[in-house]
Amino acid sequence: RARYIIKRLRGLRYDHEVEVEVGNFVIGEAAQHQDKINQYDVLKEMIAHRKLRSLLMSSLILQMAQQLCGINAVFYYSTSFFEGVIDNPLVGTTIVGAVNVLATYVALLLMDSCGRRSLILWSSGGMFLSCLVIVLSLLGYFSNILAPVA
Repeated sequence: RARYIIKRLRGLRYDHEVEVEVGNFVIGEAAQHQDKINQYDVLKEMIAHRKLRSLLMSSLILQMAQQLCGINAVFYYSTSFFEGVIDNPLVGTTIVGAVNVLATYVALLLMDSCGRRSLILWSSGGMFLSCLVIVLSLLGYFSNILAPVA
């Protein structure tokens, strides 16, 4: 019965393909029951290898940039950003969400043509400048209209 379900779910045609898939499940289960590897040893190994170290650092930096870019604060406080600037702050919040969706779609289209690296670098610079303008606007250095634009 399990082989029949695997065959249907995976869209396999032949029995030998199903047997290979079942073998992969058996190997995966056996690997899970082996001795537990210490996480610190894995981390030490990743830091020791030059290529793995650069991949680890770039992934950590990207995750930190995502959390520190301030977009969560913008979404959370967007109604207060728009108070006094437009009549209905909820419309402004909706516009912020729509711009986010549109920018994501444009980034998906540009990802293959421009390259991921250049897209990340340009967007990081834009995020930094936008955060700077928002903070300076909230501190009163710019007018209230400039904060929602950023």
